[in-house]
Amino acid sequence: MNLPRIFTALLLIGLVAVAGCSRSPEARKARHLARGDGYFERLQYPEAIIEYKNVLGIDGGHAHTITRIGLAHYQAGQFGQAFPYLLKARDLDPGNLEVRHKLGTIYLLARRADEAREEAMTILGRDPRHFEGLLLAASTVRTPAEVEAEIRRLEEARAVFGDRAKLHMSLGVLYLRTQARDRSEGAFQEAVAREPKSVEARLLLADFYASRRDTAQAEREYKAAAALGPVGSVARLKLADFYLAFQKAEDGKRILQEITEQARDFLPAWRRTAEVAFVERRYDDAVKALAPIFTKNAGDLEGRLLSGRIHLARGEATDAIEDFQRALKVEPRFPLARYHLALAQLEAGSVQQAKAELEPIAPTFPDAALLLADLHVQTGAPDPAIEILQRLLARQPNFQAYVLLGSAYLRKGEPAKAADAFQNIVTRAPKDPRGPNLVALAFRAQGKRAEARKALEDALVLRPDYVEPISQLVAMALEERRPDAALDRIHRQMARAPRSAGLPYVLGRVLESRGDTDGAEKAYLKALELEPALVGAYLALGQLYERLQRYDQALANAGEAVKRNPKNLAAHMITGVIYERKGDIGNAQKAYENALALSPRFAPAANNLAYLYSEYGGDKERALHLAQRAKESAPQEPRISDTLGWILYKRGVYQRALSLLKESAAKLPDNPEVHYHLGMTYAKLGDKASARTALTKAVASTAAFAGKDEARKTLQEL
Repeated sequence: MNLPRIFTALLLIGLVAVAGCSRSPEARKARHLARGDGYFERLQYPEAIIEYKNVLGIDGGHAHTITRIGLAHYQAGQFGQAFPYLLKARDLDPGNLEVRHKLGTIYLLARRADEAREEAMTILGRDPRHFEGLLLAASTVRTPAEVEAEIRRLEEARAVFGDRAKLHMSLGVLYLRTQARDRSEGAFQEAVAREPKSVEARLLLADFYASRRDTAQAEREYKAAAALGPVGSVARLKLADFYLAFQKAEDGKRILQEITEQARDFLPAWRRTAEVAFVERRYDDAVKALAPIFTKNAGDLEGRLLSGRIHLARGEATDAIEDFQRALKVEPRFPLARYHLALAQLEAGSVQQAKAELEPIAPTFPDAALLLADLHVQTGAPDPAIEILQRLLARQPNFQAYVLLGSAYLRKGEPAKAADAFQNIVTRAPKDPRGPNLVALAFRAQGKRAEARKALEDALVLRPDYVEPISQLVAMALEERRPDAALDRIHRQMARAPRSAGLPYVLGRVLESRGDTDGAEKAYLKALELEPALVGAYLALGQLYERLQRYDQALANAGEAVKRNPKNLAAHMITGVIYERKGDIGNAQKAYENALALSPRFAPAANNLAYLYSEYGGDKERALHLAQRAKESAPQEPRISDTLGWILYKRGVYQRALSLLKESAAKLPDNPEVHYHLGMTYAKLGDKASARTALTKAVASTAAFAGKDEARKTLQEL
């Protein structure tokens, strides 16, 4: 027998057997599990997750692995990925208190306080001295009774956990809920005293001082917290936020720049930098700040949300929709992304899609409920709007909800109920003049003129310079053919509010209607002297000069004003208006561009230039951008709403256009061009009845306006 050959054969057989064992599922599972546990113990969570997923690929119900992968995702800050694993781990082992605590924390972060409290109570039921359970319970209180119960529980735990900062931090937060500010401050100070190097404790104390506007002590604590950690830290970010919030914006930006330069991988600083740029409308800078975030994580939830908002602000609805949809793929229940997706759908003209996005979040998201109700009112469906608003108001009083509720009842033809809705504003905010002004609208709809007049006078007592009530009073006097009474009432109000630009503007309109052109001109010029950004006064003045054909005289006066002061915005603006009325579009555009060179966000120039570019073959994209800029700068100005609405109409964005044009028509009920724009939009949306009403009002006017022939033709076709 050849022994060496036999030995070699046996060795080969053994190696084959061992290799077979190493390829068996159990052997591979054991190997991946050992590696995963090793990574987990060394806090290398991404690597651990990879190995644990390999285990689950072999044994999908392995309890230890399910628990560990949930905990690993949690420790890595990936709460969305952690949640399903922790949920399954809890079901497999209900007694695992660490899993329950982590699950409760995720519930708390997701604002699901009931589920979080249930986990906390289960933990404390099994272990009354479970420290993390105590803190979780303290964080989930909802009622005053629960607050008091958790304070007692934590005070009793002092004997065991009194040396831990987090106990005192939780007590401080709870005492704040009871308005016991001194005890709250003492608890926060005790937390810092127990653990002077606790960043979290110092930040809580800093937040407390900031809430009391004690900026000196707040800054001291924020700085101390920032000094305890690396450059790329939450504490350093909070210091930047503090400066940004308390009018030290340059200091805040400087700190953000330091973080992004020295700790480039600390993504929250890039995100905040982008947010600051977005708020300041520096959209290109915001996009640049988001780039490092998307390089690391293309699906970053907050980054995608902000990117979508940037696109939305720029009027890039398609790109905005894509960003919001990507965010919702990461977190389908992210209400902010769904709300902004609805806004983007509206911008794109998809009102039904916008409603579909809003409906699932409206019950718990007030902004979504308000927008959905507003869309129902705009599309002639007041009943669902009323239902939504009543549910919202049952949970919490809301000024805008009462305004919309009253508007819905007016649309439904129930002005008495509208008055009741508006009266809630008066009751809840008795010093807000908007309440009685709205009540007056409802009274006028009921024919209750005396009650309306009293409500309007009440509004003017609260705010003498409020233009809407005096405009209603003047309109009522003119309807009653009492022009002298209208003039007398305006003059009396001007004496009470001599710095109001809106009042001389209203005076000018009345004087012009009486044929007193000299008086009207003086009134408009007075309005512009008081408020150079008053769009309506420029337009009224231009129309007056056009009717009087005093172009040369007006241009000479404006030119002299520019010569005396080249930075005189009003002079450049009036020059543009006169050229526009004269039909010299090129020189009008130059004058408006000159005004914008002096003040890039000057709403009147941006509005008029947008209109000229849109109507006379200019840059359509710039027209949209200018109109949006004007709307941002003067959101309540109805003529700007008309310009932006008409531009959107021409782009086929009819639903968004309708919203703006309805707003404009409500504030300019006697402007035929606005009603022409509104009627054309209704016609495109298939609302023939509303289109006929608006177009009839437009063509019935004796005033000439661009589009009057088209208004007549469309009205005949309807």
